[in-house]
Parts: sequence; structure tokens; C-alpha cells
Amino acid sequence: MSEINSINFLLPNKLDTSKTSQAVKPEASVDFSSMFKDALKDVNGAQLEADDAVQKVLTGETNDIHSTMIALQKADVSLKMMLEVRNKIMTAYQEVMRTQI
Repeated sequence: MSEINSINFLLPNKLDTSKTSQAVKPEASVDFSSMFKDALKDVNGAQLEADDAVQKVLTGETNDIHSTMIALQKADVSLKMMLEVRNKIMTAYQEVMRTQI
């Protein structure tokens, strides 16, 4: 039941008929390039965090191997995800370029 309640914010609370005659303004949208740049910054941040954690373990600054391994896995998964997104984008681009007009 909580899963259903958690998505209720997507549904309109009530229908307001006074706005139906006016043009609906689209909400501010974020373009794809800025979303992709933000995702790349997140992946880079995860990589830098993992490098920092490894350096701290190697220099003896910390003995927390578990958090270091978690940081490494997080960086690995985020990099693999970004590579798959890039591959899908390249495949879509190549498909568009192959279409005949």
C-alpha cells in the first residue's frame, strides 16, 4: 500500500476546469546534454572518491577496507552504466543515420 501512496504525487489532486481553456505551459525541461554532463560528473566523482579511499588505505590513514571496497564497486558500477548508456546512444545514432529519407 505504501508503494501506491508514494506515487500519488504524480496524480492530480482534483481537476481544475478553469484552466482547460488556457494553453498549458510546459514545465521547465532539462536538455539531454546537461543531463549527460551531470551524469558524467557523478561518475567522475565516484571514481575520484574510490581513488581517494584506496590512497587512504595504502598510506595507512585508515583501515576501513569495507568502505574502500564499496567505493570501488560503486565507481565500477557507475562507469559500466555510463558505458552502456553511451553504447545505446551510439547505436541509436547509427540507426538514425542508416534510415533512408
